[in-house]
Amino acid sequence: MSRTSWASAMLLVIFGSVPIQAQLLTEERFLEDAQANHPDIAAAEAAVATAAGVRRQAGIVENPQLIWEREAPEGAPQQDTWLLDWRLPFDGRRHRMAAADAGIAASRSVVDVTRLSVRLELRSLFASWYIAEEREAVFEFNLDRTRRLAAWLRARADEGEAAGVEARRLDLEVESLEREAVMARADARAARATAAVWSPRVTGDISPARPVLAPPPVAAEIGDRPDILALTHRLTEAESRHKLRKRKVEPPKLGLGWLELKDDGRSFTGPVYGLSWPVPIFDRNQGRRQAASAEVDRMQAGLTAATRRAQQEVDAALASYSELYELEVRGTGDAVDGVVEAVFAAFDAGEASLTDVLDAWRATVDVQMARLATMARALSAERDVEAALGRPIGAGGNS
Repeated sequence: MSRTSWASAMLLVIFGSVPIQAQLLTEERFLEDAQANHPDIAAAEAAVATAAGVRRQAGIVENPQLIWEREAPEGAPQQDTWLLDWRLPFDGRRHRMAAADAGIAASRSVVDVTRLSVRLELRSLFASWYIAEEREAVFEFNLDRTRRLAAWLRARADEGEAAGVEARRLDLEVESLEREAVMARADARAARATAAVWSPRVTGDISPARPVLAPPPVAAEIGDRPDILALTHRLTEAESRHKLRKRKVEPPKLGLGWLELKDDGRSFTGPVYGLSWPVPIFDRNQGRRQAASAEVDRMQAGLTAATRRAQQEVDAALASYSELYELEVRGTGDAVDGVVEAVFAAFDAGEASLTDVLDAWRATVDVQMARLATMARALSAERDVEAALGRPIGAGGNS
């Protein structure tokens, strides 16, 4: 066979194997499935219902007490007393209700925090699945065409067109790629199994679609970040409880009733009035007031530190993501297949050695792995931006 025929055959070997396109599952559909009945979100929503119950209880007035007493000592008149006791509703309910309202608002913010946390965890899972399958595809594709190249060199060696040592050298490269392909396949299988836990669509030949990177947001405001809002509401709750603890005088308890006195067949009846009012001489809520004040200080310090930290996180995350996003948007440059074609043509013309071919061959795999690593890091940086801003920046977000 002529040198031109060998080169044409080899190019067909290299570029003739096209991967079969599988059905694709987008990240958006995956997130919809996974978030629909996520237990963490359900638990956070249940906490809102619990906080609403606390708020309802905080606004309820204390029940009155109905008391009946009988005194019937031997040789003395019998006395029956019916009494209704009720504490006046000036017991700080306004502060308790304000604290409970802040508790509801904080719980709702925690739901948003949980939704975002679940979203980021699921996005990380989907990205890992995509990168794992792409790595597997790269190794499988390069393993297949390396095997074809080895077979082609053996055929040339049989016809005296090439040295047998070249084919055996290539067998070592095949073994190396086989091992890497097996490990990549195991990683892809594990990532797929984890994804299948959260979405019933992960079946058969379904594969993850390439995640779409959203443009970096222009605004970097953290005022509506849900964890900061939750801390703000907790501070309001602590302040309301502090106001409640500052009260020194409790409301009085009023009693209204009826008395009946029986003695030797005679009966005497009449109303009964009573008043019970604790006098704050010793216990004036000193300890509880001090503890509540310290809790307000603690919450305020925590909010200040969290706000400062959040702003730093936003600045760092945006800087990293913007750089990685621009790198991904620029594209991947020259196709690796063009490099392989050029090197092989030089090899077939006697202008390059098999070592040159294998180096170029391995370089194409390395650059594909580097591109996937960059893509994975860009996806991670995008999630970091969402975590720092406290909201999605892609479809459905408010960037």
